[in-house]
Amino acid sequence: MAEAVSISFRIVEPMMFRGPGEFDPFVRGTYSRAMTLAMPSPSTVAGTLATYCISELDRPASSSGEWLEQYLSILGDIKIRGPLIKLNHELMAEDKISGGFLTMEKIREKCKKEWKRLSQKPNSLKQLDEYLKREEFKPSVKVGKNVRVGVRLEAREGIPMKRVMEGFLYGAEYLDYIRPRGKETRETSVEIMAEVRGRLVESLSLARGLPVKFGGEGRVAFFSLQQGGKILDAIRKQFWDGQEKHHGFLALYLATPTLFKGGKRVEEYVKEWVENMNYRLVGISGESTVLGTGFMISARRRKPIYTSLNPGSIIFLEGLFDLLEIYRNKAFGEASMLGYGTLIPIPITNRV
Repeated sequence: MAEAVSISFRIVEPMMFRGPGEFDPFVRGTYSRAMTLAMPSPSTVAGTLATYCISELDRPASSSGEWLEQYLSILGDIKIRGPLIKLNHELMAEDKISGGFLTMEKIREKCKKEWKRLSQKPNSLKQLDEYLKREEFKPSVKVGKNVRVGVRLEAREGIPMKRVMEGFLYGAEYLDYIRPRGKETRETSVEIMAEVRGRLVESLSLARGLPVKFGGEGRVAFFSLQQGGKILDAIRKQFWDGQEKHHGFLALYLATPTLFKGGKRVEEYVKEWVENMNYRLVGISGESTVLGTGFMISARRRKPIYTSLNPGSIIFLEGLFDLLEIYRNKAFGEASMLGYGTLIPIPITNRV
């Protein structure tokens, strides 16, 4: 088995990856709505992998401890990078700031554009937010969404019929990956991809096309396992020009959201992380938000809410870098071993 395994989920129907907010008419009143994210969270991918390990590898599940401890009790010593999305065999990363996905070439273009601007302006996340709203960077692809309206039905005992319960309307928002906006093709091949490293790799058997529940509302995708790091291969080919060392300025494109416990500004968390690695922080381009991590079914309660830096944000550094080490081991924030805080290192300029 290779040192890394690539996992993918082939999308075959509209999907729902639950976003923020309640989906309960008893809480919200006469109408509730389930909203979807554009991408599954890293914990959604890790949770599906954990379910595979329980069913196929007979790994015991734990219902005690915090949410991250429960994941790691099944997955063990693991490092997941991603998820990213592959549309018509072209790998893309989410850019939540522009509301879509960027190709590898577009990611390079955005990093160069933001680097040029940052060299002329002071580092301020608030100013950067305002700039991005004024001058939006257009994504390569925007995913379409549709809302289905439904009602709650009441089954009456002894009567072979159901009736509508008055006042219980709901709306469910779904992703239409198959026909995304920005693509001329009528139908699109879609895969959600991630990389897995660690001891678990030795136990995983290569498989293709296993139907699994993925995301919310019982949606189905086809789960595959392949040898090698497909995301890393694409990053090497697109950005590193055959080199794994870089001395000068570096852009770190955030491909998945970070999680911070709160209590500090996002810039402070980033600055501490950079200083611990002995690099110099040049600037940050991006947006911060508040992010929930889902629902713990076994405990019947929500996972914690965190402060987050959005996918599509960029951190600019100066120093001597090991690009492979950064990609594999330097994701930052909480739950980075599950894929949160996945970074794509992109050399900008060499030191003279």
